[in-house]
Amino acid sequence: MSAPPAAEPAAPVAVAQPDQQQPAAAAPAAAPTALQARLIVEADNQEFDLSGKDIITIGREDPVSNIYPDVDLTPHGGEEGGVSRLHARIFVENGQYMLEDENSTNFTFLNRQRLAGKTPTALNDNDEVRLGRVLLRFKTP
Repeated sequence: MSAPPAAEPAAPVAVAQPDQQQPAAAAPAAAPTALQARLIVEADNQEFDLSGKDIITIGREDPVSNIYPDVDLTPHGGEEGGVSRLHARIFVENGQYMLEDENSTNFTFLNRQRLAGKTPTALNDNDEVRLGRVLLRFKTP
């Protein structure tokens, strides 16, 4: 009959002394602030909040074609004003809002300058955006 195996010595336990300070936990890094912007319909002051979205489609709703843009200008004179179903888009690139015409029929204008189709252009606070004949204002805080 053999003897039971000897118990291994317990690992030392670190005990903080009252006069010793524990290292402070590292503060969590601040999360990057999401960009904030609004698109305002000049005719009726309707505001569309663009904050926190990376891509925003602008146009007119068309249930038959299953088109539902993020910014639907149908109730704001979109159809009468010549806004295409998928007229333009706003997206974020390198921390900057950009506007791009989606080869619309009646064009996109930024500060009265016609944009070439599929050519991203930087948006700045208080810029005038015209889709067909519908006038919008781009605002940042």
